[in-house]
Amino acid sequence: MGKTSLRVMSMNLENLFSPGYPFYGTEYSLSEYRAKMDWIGAMIGQAQVHVVALTELGENSEICIQDLIQAVNKNDLTGWPPFNFEFRAEPSKGSTKIRSAIVSRFSLADGESIIEYPAGFHVELHKPGTDADNPDNWTVIPSVEFNRPVVRIRVAPENGTAFNMFVVHLKSKRPAKAKHDDYNEAIGIARAAIQRNVEAAALRFYLDDFLPSQFDLDPKIPTIVAGDFNDAPSGVPVENIRGSFDTVPGPSRPWSQVDKRRLINCARLHLKKSAYEDKLFSYIHNENFTLLDHIFVTEHLPSKFVRFETYNDHVLRHHALSSPTDQEKQWKSMVSDHGVVVAEFSRMLTG
Repeated sequence: MGKTSLRVMSMNLENLFSPGYPFYGTEYSLSEYRAKMDWIGAMIGQAQVHVVALTELGENSEICIQDLIQAVNKNDLTGWPPFNFEFRAEPSKGSTKIRSAIVSRFSLADGESIIEYPAGFHVELHKPGTDADNPDNWTVIPSVEFNRPVVRIRVAPENGTAFNMFVVHLKSKRPAKAKHDDYNEAIGIARAAIQRNVEAAALRFYLDDFLPSQFDLDPKIPTIVAGDFNDAPSGVPVENIRGSFDTVPGPSRPWSQVDKRRLINCARLHLKKSAYEDKLFSYIHNENFTLLDHIFVTEHLPSKFVRFETYNDHVLRHHALSSPTDQEKQWKSMVSDHGVVVAEFSRMLTG
């Protein structure tokens, strides 16, 4: 990697809670917690990154984040400034409180937890067989906030280009079940999909205001959106967050004003350089290898794009332990069920 390259990581921690703190009917022992921290530190150290978007950071988050930073710096052999900066979003309001966060070698400013959907945003469903022009025939989906609040923050390298960063964790594909539907899995999956798609649309609604405002304020500031989107690159929520394009940008096709407000998936930039391979995955869901963890960028960064990396060997071993044995429980406690993704961009830092 070049000395001027910026490397950004997205990492799902799979329920990183402090030892002894109960979650989902279990808890980490001190030895399991330390083993998991060692793995996190080694993984981030191996990837040699500057900024890490984190999802599934549990309570007590202050203890976990400080232990995580210590583990990362202990494994760091880059000679770069250590990880000294962090921001944690508000936790989810569910019974098991998890949150998204960011850790960085560079200073962080203007951190915000985006909890509620933007003012004026709502999604309605039309009642089939009725007059679509009649507003009474539309039903508003009663979803008003993100399942896990979104991080928005400014990252400010002393020796490089400042950029905005969002950390996202959309609703998972896990069925949202209820007793009154007799725990029907298909109904639960439909509920989860509705929530995930509404959250994606709400974030796009937010970005449709944020990105033009940022572009008008300072057109040189890039924006990066990273995290666990819980859907494939071609999935509706992921495509919705990206936004639509007027044209296909290229050497002979300049970016339009609309395109300048959109996002580009680094996985797609990677696939333009390399043939598709099964190893471009970060999760195994229902025996399907899929990329759920993404890094999106604004039009400032495709010309600086170097590579998109996935670290996923541990996912294969994790998935191989398919029965709920003590061995599986121990393995799950020490790693993550998600792969780690990294995007690199040249000419973002000074030498």
